[in-house]
Amino acid sequence: MLSDAESGGGAAICASRLAAGLHEQSCEVIRLVRVANGSGPWKTKTIGNPAGPKLMRRLRGKLGWTDGHAEKIIDSNRQLEQELAVLKPDVVNIHNLHWDQGAGWTPLMAEVCLKHAPTVWTLHDMWSFTGRCAYSWECKKYLTGCDASCPTPQEYPALEPAKIDAAWQMRKQMLARCPGLVAVTPSRWLAGEARAGLWQNHRVEVIPYGLPLNTYQPIDRGEARQKLNIVPQGPVLLISANKVSPVLFGALSSLRNGPVTVVMMGRGALPDLGPLVKRQDLGWLERDEDKMAAYNAADIFIHASNQDNLPNAIMESIACGTPVAATPAGGVADMVRNGTTGWLAGEFGLEPLRDILDKAIDHIQNGEAQRSSCRRIADAEYGDALQALRYRKLFREIVR
Repeated sequence: MLSDAESGGGAAICASRLAAGLHEQSCEVIRLVRVANGSGPWKTKTIGNPAGPKLMRRLRGKLGWTDGHAEKIIDSNRQLEQELAVLKPDVVNIHNLHWDQGAGWTPLMAEVCLKHAPTVWTLHDMWSFTGRCAYSWECKKYLTGCDASCPTPQEYPALEPAKIDAAWQMRKQMLARCPGLVAVTPSRWLAGEARAGLWQNHRVEVIPYGLPLNTYQPIDRGEARQKLNIVPQGPVLLISANKVSPVLFGALSSLRNGPVTVVMMGRGALPDLGPLVKRQDLGWLERDEDKMAAYNAADIFIHASNQDNLPNAIMESIACGTPVAATPAGGVADMVRNGTTGWLAGEFGLEPLRDILDKAIDHIQNGEAQRSSCRRIADAEYGDALQALRYRKLFREIVR
């Protein structure tokens, strides 16, 4: 498994959960990472800067990099090549590569991997088929060619506008040279975007993320609130964020059904949300058991985004039996199902979100908790063992 970080961040957490699940099913898992910042039952090797042969030596002129970046790419590919030659893996599974682009990690690493073994690239976002962005928002240039007119060049992962066209062309040419490269997306939405874009001539499979269901599970709500010192005023609404977006702020501060208690886990602090809303900040929760308690303490988990893949937080909440009120971003609709695992707004925006929150609060006040149906969906679709089983099936197919 190749990824920029071993742990930390949503993509690395997902990769680690898959690695643990594969290990549990008797697979030998070796993690090749840029930053070794985690631990698990797998072996870990660090690659300083990876990527590939004669093609790489033309990168300076081809991509306009004159700051030593081309040399870093060559060094990175050489290190990756050496590791794979020694390991002789049956399969390579790529995850995020774009955390530290200055280190020389590029999409061309996939071509190096494919030279040594059948390769599956798990797409956690759109980066593998855009010029630079993880999410394109309203921009559709990735379908025809990203270039210097990119509307968000300074957003993570940032890239100078003059280099974006070459970066998109690099992906296009690499994927054309590698027809055997297989993509896995966690959500149906991302699969559709990939198939419409540069992955259109490749096999693209949908395998949802998995999580440890024996860790994220329902517990007594009163016990969870006592552990976190939550004394509620009305239904408890949980958000996971470092700051409250304007849309979420507007929806919460204009709720018609109250009073409620809004609890936030994250590094930020909740602003004043009006007289009907009691506030409580939990701060950053690192441990799974603390996050599990927060989900269980809530009556409703809120997820408000206008683009996303398959958010871990929604899956974790559902596994704990807590329904989700959300906007219909990307793969969110795969998980949030009206009347079963929560309430889904018709579109992104302040009023649609406020209306769906009012509806959710009304249902909770009327005793419609959806706890058992949430857990039933998690058991059926989001277990880490099931995810590992699906990947093993795919691995066997492409090895044959």
